[in-house]
Amino acid sequence: MILKTIYTFILLTLFVGCSTMEIEDFSEATPTFVPEQYFNGELTAYGIVKDRSGKIIRSFKGDLVGSWDKNGVGTLDESFVYNDGETQKRIWTLTPNGSNSYIGTAGDIVGEAQMRNAGNTVMIDYTMRVPYGKDDTIDINVRDWLHLQEDGVIINHSKMKKFGFEVGELVITIIKK
Repeated sequence: MILKTIYTFILLTLFVGCSTMEIEDFSEATPTFVPEQYFNGELTAYGIVKDRSGKIIRSFKGDLVGSWDKNGVGTLDESFVYNDGETQKRIWTLTPNGSNSYIGTAGDIVGEAQMRNAGNTVMIDYTMRVPYGKDDTIDINVRDWLHLQEDGVIINHSKMKKFGFEVGELVITIIKK
């Protein structure tokens, strides 16, 4: 009985000791990331895609153009070219949803993306439908973290999961023109 109690205590300590990053962790970080300002105009993105083991399997370059209408609704038009020649287009619509919160939609996004910002960071949670095999698709859960740096560069890292297991990662640098 004593051994079982000790084992349970150790397991609980391990689980409680494991914390996850939260958007609030960045509330005091500077410079302040204001999506309406940063995602307004032309941007260039450079990125890599890693598989679940951390191996780089693709790289890409993206041209992005952002704009905002008089109601505060943003459009982020993304065009990507991968190292194997594949091209991809995504147009995000970002609708304000309260203080420091937005709802994002795009053609390959399942439902709505939840976007929040605090300090120098924006976090986006969404499900993306991606091609799988020859004629199929699969839905992948993505959590994007975008961190604005002092020189105006964004460092973006994303974890991709399926059934709670990490299946890949994106690392992207975004530069405002």
